[in-house]
Amino acid sequence: MSGSKKRKPRVKDMEVIEDKKTIKLLMEPTRSKIVFDYLVRDAMTVKQLSVVTGKNPGTILHHIQKLKEVGVVFEERTEATQTGIVQRYYRASAREYRMGISEMVQATGDDATKRLKSIIKSLSVYGIDIPQDQISKAVGLLTAMIGRENEISSSNLIVNEEEYDKLSSSVRGDASRIMRRFALEEDSQYKELRENWHAFLSLARSHYRKGVTNE
Repeated sequence: MSGSKKRKPRVKDMEVIEDKKTIKLLMEPTRSKIVFDYLVRDAMTVKQLSVVTGKNPGTILHHIQKLKEVGVVFEERTEATQTGIVQRYYRASAREYRMGISEMVQATGDDATKRLKSIIKSLSVYGIDIPQDQISKAVGLLTAMIGRENEISSSNLIVNEEEYDKLSSSVRGDASRIMRRFALEEDSQYKELRENWHAFLSLARSHYRKGVTNE
């Protein structure tokens, strides 16, 4: 067998998807399985994906082309078999994906602010009861913090992909979390946003406790 010599693109450790078209494409069950169950882990051919998903090769190829168009999947290499058939191996552009909150909600036809308000109100079960007139402020703080976290995390590239690929999936996950946390702790903007959010939550919790004590 012989393989192509072209240089493969760098695979990101984590990528944030903010394009609504891309999010919609990934919500399709077969495409989601192709990317999140298989191609984030290793490169595979259409035939191999057809076997593991139970879909015919034509369907798999159609999904691969759609995913290539939005940059989620790329052709990593080609290999020629002994019979001369060229096999194309595809891989995801990142090992993990996150979706921007507002973009994900918009892609599903929901309202981003409404979704975030529901999340924030649910914190009352943990003793953090945020007054109605403070909900909008909470939405702004949380959105800013998550947005910066995604931005920093997605820019943390692996410098030795060959050695990284030799690691077990559990070790990869642990190492990735450690380095993302390190990158966030080094970012002054994120630390300020996090401190503002924590101060807001602490104040809301203290108000809740005072209300419980006075009852």
